[in-house]
Amino acid sequence: MGFIPYDRNQTLLLGYSLDDFVPQDAKCRYVIELVNRLDLSDLLEKYSDQGADSFDPALMLATWFFSYCEGESSTRRIENKCHRDMHYIYISAYLRPDHTSLSRFRKAHLDLMNEYFVQLVHMAQAEGLSDFREISMDGSKIQASCSHKQNKSSDALRNKIAAIRSDIDAYMARCDMAELNDMPEEDIHSIRAKIKQIEAKEQQLKERQEQLDVRKKEIKSEYRDKHTINAVEPDAPMMSKVNGNKGRPAYNSQISVDTQSQLIVANDTVQDRNDSNQFTPQYEMINTNLGHDPNRKYNNDSGYFALDQLEYVHENNIDAVINDPTPQHRSNFTELPSVAELLEQNRKITRGDFRYYAEGNYYECPSGRKLSFVRHKKEAKRAYDLYTSQHCDGCPLKENCLGKGNRSGCRNIRRDRREIYAERMSDKLKSENAKERLKRRAMTVEPVFGNLKENLGFRRFRLRGFENVKGEFNLMCIGHNINILFKYALKKKNQAIKAKTKAEEQFFDVLELCLSFIIPFFRPVQSFLVRLG
Repeated sequence: MGFIPYDRNQTLLLGYSLDDFVPQDAKCRYVIELVNRLDLSDLLEKYSDQGADSFDPALMLATWFFSYCEGESSTRRIENKCHRDMHYIYISAYLRPDHTSLSRFRKAHLDLMNEYFVQLVHMAQAEGLSDFREISMDGSKIQASCSHKQNKSSDALRNKIAAIRSDIDAYMARCDMAELNDMPEEDIHSIRAKIKQIEAKEQQLKERQEQLDVRKKEIKSEYRDKHTINAVEPDAPMMSKVNGNKGRPAYNSQISVDTQSQLIVANDTVQDRNDSNQFTPQYEMINTNLGHDPNRKYNNDSGYFALDQLEYVHENNIDAVINDPTPQHRSNFTELPSVAELLEQNRKITRGDFRYYAEGNYYECPSGRKLSFVRHKKEAKRAYDLYTSQHCDGCPLKENCLGKGNRSGCRNIRRDRREIYAERMSDKLKSENAKERLKRRAMTVEPVFGNLKENLGFRRFRLRGFENVKGEFNLMCIGHNINILFKYALKKKNQAIKAKTKAEEQFFDVLELCLSFIIPFFRPVQSFLVRLG
């Protein structure tokens, strides 16, 4: 098998070529140049030397890269543009790939998209786009390619399976009657095909029922009855606040963005509904893609604030700023309420109303009573220290402080062993430098998601399946990064033109100055020669 030949510079019947219809600084030319610089050896190895000629993989890859740059992910619309849009015609070399070929190419090579994403990041590094010393992270939910109406509970699945079984029995009865009544063979075949189709649907629903039963064992008991699974795309969990909707099947997409250039340097797609466990994997991806830099800074919003992540930051000596969603709950919070204020508020006394003293290893309640260390405890993966008061008799806050289930008459507080990392981050967040970094984060990474969703229109995945979705999000990020690189290349080109023009102007200025000194010297000689003549 070979590749269909093409030549964008080939002269057509009327004396023109595709090259004549596209400006020299067009984005489609730049995309072709980038693809030609990529290492496509892994892609070429997937092609066999048997069979008919296929579209050149470099051409197809460039077409897909350009499409995602333009915010287009529909294979049918891309096929249409390859017939009518000169930039698409140029990048596809007027071979007019159909939507089936485009779709097959994308699905077949999604596993390579992360490799090409990293190669583009390396190109940006080599071209000096940024020093990549400050990175901001964020996550956003992108809707899956399925309807929320396909989400089913255990009861709904059982009822659906029962209804399908009833339909199968009815079709089987029809098939038996058709054979007894000697109906045409074509009618019998159509009934059997329908039975086969319904049985496949029944088998799919049974698999979803098994998957849902496994998932229920992994979640808290209070959520098991309401837990659902999507019959079409079981990998997509229900998430809130997706495209303005309360609940939709979606994936949590993560990006890490360079503060200086807004280039995406790392990305991932996860099934977690929040970002609390995502700092570590993003940090490791950044170091893999860019190389380790001990001076690099990382800025994160409160979604990444988790004790195990803060412990990781401390142990690896990472310069990270992670905003605290509840600073008032820290024991080093400066503004603790007084007894009078708490009595006036008449509210429950929470753990955040107590102050911790590390030197004496004890807590102090709002009324000034001491809660001493009792013992270490461990539950599951969590280790904590237990503190308790000696007595709470006579305390004006006792009624609002002790819970109804408290039988000891003393207030108890559990302190996680990793709470010290949250307190250190809380202290760091009070500095002006940390506040400025959080402001830069908001102006860096959030506009990138705004560009992906609003400008490029990537509010919903086209493909289904967790691994396919990860590959498609790589394509989205590649589209964004190519736009950044293209603007940078145009800027460098314009600067070079301006520098050349300025150099030429300076040359002629110097030449004019030299002539202004030389010409007066030659005028007497000229007049002498005229007199001799």
